[in-house]
Amino acid sequence: MSTPRAAVKLASLAAGIGLAALLCGPGFAADDAALPDIELPEPPAATLMIEATPAAPEAPRAAETASPEPAAAPTVKAQASPAPAPAAEIALPDLPEAPALFTVADQLGAAISARLADAKFQLAPKLAKKDREAIAAFYALGDFKPLWLKDEAWTPAALAVVARLGKAAEDGLDPADYPVPALGAAADKAGDLAEADLKLSAAAVLYARDARGARVDPARLSRLITPKLELPAGDAVLTRLAAAKDAGAALLAYNPPHAGYRALKAKLAEARGARLEGDILANMERWRWLPADMGRRHIWVNVPEFKLRLVADGRPIHEARVIVGKPETPTPLFSDTMEHAIVNPSWYVPPSIFKNEFYSDPAYAASRGYQVVRTRDGGISVRQPPGERNALGFIKFMFPNQHAVYLHDTPNRSLFNAQKRAFSHGCVRLDQPFRFGEFVLGPEWSEGRLRSLIGKGERTIRLPEKIPVHLTYFTLLADDKGELHQIADLYAVNNKVRLALGLPSDGTRVAAEAKPQRQARRRAPPRAQTAVRSPMPMYEHPGWWWVTR
Repeated sequence: MSTPRAAVKLASLAAGIGLAALLCGPGFAADDAALPDIELPEPPAATLMIEATPAAPEAPRAAETASPEPAAAPTVKAQASPAPAPAAEIALPDLPEAPALFTVADQLGAAISARLADAKFQLAPKLAKKDREAIAAFYALGDFKPLWLKDEAWTPAALAVVARLGKAAEDGLDPADYPVPALGAAADKAGDLAEADLKLSAAAVLYARDARGARVDPARLSRLITPKLELPAGDAVLTRLAAAKDAGAALLAYNPPHAGYRALKAKLAEARGARLEGDILANMERWRWLPADMGRRHIWVNVPEFKLRLVADGRPIHEARVIVGKPETPTPLFSDTMEHAIVNPSWYVPPSIFKNEFYSDPAYAASRGYQVVRTRDGGISVRQPPGERNALGFIKFMFPNQHAVYLHDTPNRSLFNAQKRAFSHGCVRLDQPFRFGEFVLGPEWSEGRLRSLIGKGERTIRLPEKIPVHLTYFTLLADDKGELHQIADLYAVNNKVRLALGLPSDGTRVAAEAKPQRQARRRAPPRAQTAVRSPMPMYEHPGWWWVTR
């Protein structure tokens, strides 16, 4: 039952609502403007039910004079009306149909992705699997967006790359190896453009790798030619070209930056069609075997020239004659780093020389002044102690390498008077070794101080700064005036490179590398005569230990 107080509140609410409606009527509008109609939400419908409250039993009168108790007020009870029926659904008019438009540019990404996923799609005939994978990785990282196209045409960067590929012959490369795709009309426009973009990328990658020496595998020419080629990965090439201000110049920069290479390139245009052209191309190719950065200070030995140069900031500061390996035991070609020198070195006879020069006879070695030591495993170690007759002379310069060759002194100095100085087993014998040591060991190790150590026991001296060493093979060199000087092809390496490039042979006979196990074994002389008459052989550590495997 509702209380009288609730009924009064509800009546007051209804009166307030009526008053508000009255105030919003036209009689209360402002003189200058009509107020907008305000729609108030309808209150929920309610049924007012009035019930009479039963009278309470009369209380006993206290006195006859007391006033009579007022009757109880009627109770007003609110009852919610039933919920309204749900509104009917409103049908919206159909929108006009509009066709979905996809441009060729919208389809390019999907087309590039599809071509890269197709194992039958060939980017370029010479492209290796790892290069294809690297190119695919580059495009995937860029969400398969085209690199060289915009509005169905080549970008300025693409045109610069195309121009450089067309001039590949200037650097001794074959433009036919880097075909430029055409942007012709095709039924599948997006697919055609996708293939063009990918194939231009492949051509640029191939050019960059060939410029750094990928055309010829040096190891296939000889096991003694082991340069560490700096071949760039395909994704690295594309990343570099994409970021370059001049993509053509960036592609050109993969060619060797060395002055010797640039001199040959300048002469190539003049020699087109001449016999000299093939030699220039072969020598340019060998410049690609060298690191792009040979070192601010480096040692450069040109084997067929029999010469060493110590180069600082692009110019030679010291030159020396050298003795190199015989044609049957050639000096290997590679780059490494010189770390230390040893004064008064010992020479440990390699197994190949012990077999072929000492006839595997310990007594014969001992009779010639060598120390023979039996090892625990039953082997033999043959050592020549330091001294003026040591095969290594008084000093050697070490740059640890897989061929175990190095630069060293020699007691047989008369050999430096020969014009053709191919007498060693592979190491490089150095004229004026203490003068050379003064340059590489620093000013505190003067030539006089180094000589003062002779005869005082073996001494190792660390270089203050490691120096790159490059054992190279060039048969064409340009002088300061740009004139070319030709050098005899001592080991026929130049002719091997000509043939590898598809050039005609120049007729130079290929020298065979030593294989001692196939050489005729000489008979050892009688020991009595050996001890009296035979001079000590002057061999250095050759580094040809692997030929006995």
